[in-house]
Amino acid sequence: MTVEVGSGQVLYLYGVVPQGQPLPASEVAPLQGVPFSSLVAVVEPVPLSEFSTETLEQRLQCIDWVAPLARRHSAVLNDVMQHGPVVPARLCTLFSSADALIESLAENEQRFRDALSALRGREEWGLKVFCHEETLRCTSCSGDAQVKALDAAAATASPGQAFVVRKRRDARLAEVASARINEVMDEILDALGSVATDIRLRSLLSGAATGRREAMVMNAALLVDITASIALVATTEELVSRLCEEGLVVELTGPWPPYSFCDDDSAVPSEEAR
Repeated sequence: MTVEVGSGQVLYLYGVVPQGQPLPASEVAPLQGVPFSSLVAVVEPVPLSEFSTETLEQRLQCIDWVAPLARRHSAVLNDVMQHGPVVPARLCTLFSSADALIESLAENEQRFRDALSALRGREEWGLKVFCHEETLRCTSCSGDAQVKALDAAAATASPGQAFVVRKRRDARLAEVASARINEVMDEILDALGSVATDIRLRSLLSGAATGRREAMVMNAALLVDITASIALVATTEELVSRLCEEGLVVELTGPWPPYSFCDDDSAVPSEEAR
């Protein structure tokens, strides 16, 4: 595989694959390969006028420009993943020439080889859990002795005392619900551990990011053997069925490019970062 870089162009890197793995005939982008030793960098020549450092600083602040580019980046990686493992590059990882990219590949060859070996035959999936707090409080506290005692005390207390009792009751409800969430998270991780080869817990996202009213209580990335994907779906369906009455919503998404399982050391830095 060879790469052609025209005048006024730079190389946009999508990811790195093993030597010998075919590149897809992607409808999203005209892909080319930059080979080095046991690796091939999957690239697309793009206009320097659109991807210069100065231009990017402005365009990366514009969601209307970033969103389509991110979808294109993800779509290309999904095409590449159909043929084997890939170490994905970050959005807008750019090189001025094939020689500059080869230099980076040479510096990081062993890291890439290790990452590709760990990813071979595996996929990343995402599992998120959301909690409808009111429902969880009702179900987890229905048999709690302290909540029952506080309810009884509030019923016979004076208005001022009842206010204090209700505050104590609310605190107990929150305590029991929090404990139940921790129990459920352990149950979920135990269930997923039977089908995933690795699990990474990621930062929880806000409602503004998820677009949901329920609070996110788990955001996990799962590395799963391709042959175990059916078992993963079945395990998730069982969790959905078992936990829905408690106000817990379990969502499985994927497969995705394996960003969560490629350490920063495995990523090719852009030429500017080097």
